[in-house]
Amino acid sequence: MENSNPKADQIEVEVSEFENDFDVVSYTKFYDEFLNVDLLQESWPKVESSLEEYGVLCTLDVVEGKMKVSRATRDQDPNIILRAMDVLELLSRSVPADWAIRVLDCSFQYDIIKIGNQEEGICNMYGITKEQFLARRKLLAGYVLKVLFELTDCGIFLKGNTIAVIGGSLQGINIIRRIVEDCIAHDVPPLPRARLMKKKTQKKKDEINKVASELMINLEGMRI
Repeated sequence: MENSNPKADQIEVEVSEFENDFDVVSYTKFYDEFLNVDLLQESWPKVESSLEEYGVLCTLDVVEGKMKVSRATRDQDPNIILRAMDVLELLSRSVPADWAIRVLDCSFQYDIIKIGNQEEGICNMYGITKEQFLARRKLLAGYVLKVLFELTDCGIFLKGNTIAVIGGSLQGINIIRRIVEDCIAHDVPPLPRARLMKKKTQKKKDEINKVASELMINLEGMRI
């Protein structure tokens, strides 16, 4: 059935040589009017060159408000187009290009946390009112994002009623999701919690460094 929404994301596929399988050929992502188009245009050459390294072509149409990626050749990794789709998804959520293109590397992962009243959103699932949401959302903005970054090495990007998280550690991504869910659903302030976790993590690092230093001193003594 044809989609009647002209702004719906579009995927073009082709049948694979394997039965009951298919490959994605191209993907078109529409972005909303709240996206900073000037910033997107400025960073687009970096997006374009990064995707080209993986054999993916991309175009930006600011008139119709859409981005498109497509496979350049059929003999390349068919899964790369899926990762390119992830790049567009993140860019459409105002994630800076420097972070969005990291998901082209399989060692990076990302999570989109829906915190509002949309389908599968935290407010929707826990019956949080608009007033409660706005008050609790403020707790997730500003300095706390810097602390969470230092704690997990994950990029965290808050836009509207979603939070995009990108990192090389699934553990770090899961930590941020728990902190966000507890803040929105249960009104648990994230900053004190993040500071406490950072303090405990730093203490463990200091203990490990101390043991390593003592071991090196002992080894040096044995050589003498």
